[in-house]
Amino acid sequence: MENSSTIEPLPDDDDHASQNTMTAATSDYDPSIATSSFCSVSSSVNGHVWEYGRRYQIFRYGRYPMPNDEEEFKRESLRHAMFKEVLYGELFLAPIGPNTQKIVDLGTGFGDWAIEVGDAMPSAKITGIDLSPIQPVWLPPNVEFVVDDIEDEWTDASDFDYVHSRVVFSCLRDPHKVINTAFRNLKPGGWIEFCEFLPVIGCDDGSVGPDNPLMKFYDIMRQVFLQQYGMDVCYIEKVPSQLEQTGFVNIQRKIFHLPLGDWPRDRHLRTVGVYMRMIIDDMLGAMAAKPFTEAGMDKAEVNELLHGVRAVLQNKRMHAYLPAHIVWAQKPALA
Repeated sequence: MENSSTIEPLPDDDDHASQNTMTAATSDYDPSIATSSFCSVSSSVNGHVWEYGRRYQIFRYGRYPMPNDEEEFKRESLRHAMFKEVLYGELFLAPIGPNTQKIVDLGTGFGDWAIEVGDAMPSAKITGIDLSPIQPVWLPPNVEFVVDDIEDEWTDASDFDYVHSRVVFSCLRDPHKVINTAFRNLKPGGWIEFCEFLPVIGCDDGSVGPDNPLMKFYDIMRQVFLQQYGMDVCYIEKVPSQLEQTGFVNIQRKIFHLPLGDWPRDRHLRTVGVYMRMIIDDMLGAMAAKPFTEAGMDKAEVNELLHGVRAVLQNKRMHAYLPAHIVWAQKPALA
């Protein structure tokens, strides 16, 4: 299944510099969340550092490139609301049935998706896994959060009916390993689903050229994540073939063109575009704070680039979109 929508623009009309502060690594998370039998977890998961005015997780490979503070919570909440708008209120596309009993959300973040699925499926047990214990304490009775690294071996996790991840696999060092591990821990007939942005700007009418600040921003971002952190942010393009190699069947993919800004004629797409504009605007500060700075970019150069990106996002004559891929597949059922 493929979907690549055409977005019609509206008619033309007129239309954070973070301080570099760093403290010693600390741990002030709620200790009740920071335990796990999912993998073999180190106590270092509770460590974090304040740097460039933001809070970052310290674990395994050093500091995670994106923050886990209140500003990031706002961005993740907007992203969750945006994907619900894209899917007209649905939380997933995999055809999991009403008898689904065991669900795991990999890289659950602040836990919005897991909590809503728990409310919608009260007979299922939902486990959210993340490096940071940043999830709420008050939860539906069928939802739990544990702190762990999904790139480790899953030591006490098996027989899942459904494995879900959203905007996670692009920030892993070894996503293929996680796919293999998920396959082993799925029940026969179980489903896996990935939802990821493909960070390559699209434009169907030539209004956003190759020298546009938005194009430059995403070009730099892809290079920085790969060179600085070893993360292939375009990995979602490889997922269907990786799933097939691993042994999954019934592989499906749906591609959504998410407008950046309120330029589409269609009301639904215009709403998505407003969400996307806010999400990217919030992301700009996080990228400037750490990844771009650690890549050696000059502060004035970064500020000029971000100013240009924000101007593009407000310009209805520039009809940019960002693809999002949702891929789902099934582990073969027993004969």
